Amino acid sequence: IVRQRRIERGALTLASAEVKFQIDTKTDDRLDICMYQIREANQMIEEFMLVANVSVAEQILKHFPPCSLLRHHPTLTREMVEPLLRTGTTVGLNLDVSSSKALANSLDQAVGDDPYFNKQIRIMATRCMTR
Repeated sequence: IVRQRRIERGALTLASAEVKFQIDTKTDDRLDICMYQIREANQMIEEFMLVANVSVAEQILKHFPPCSLLRHHPTLTREMVEPLLRTGTTVGLNLDVSSSKALANSLDQAVGDDPYFNKQIRIMATRCMTR
């Protein structure tokens, strides 16, 4: 419910591939490499951490308004998203970047034949937002 509310308000869900290594504890040799599976419990913890951050920020603002500080992501500019838009166009995607909510909706609809297509598009979107 908390995640759904956050998404409805325009939060972006961006993918970042995480790799997990299995290492032999005696020899330190790599035994296996695989993609890290994000489970529902991980997502719940992430949501609780976000709620905690917002709650603490509200208390700081309430009790110490002159000292409070807001960190937010910069508004997307055309230059920031140009590589994503160019790539999207070449594969037939029309991505709306007019707001984070519009981009989130566009990313949700960006599906292809390859099961990793959406994840790749989201990784590209993440890179466009990096300062």
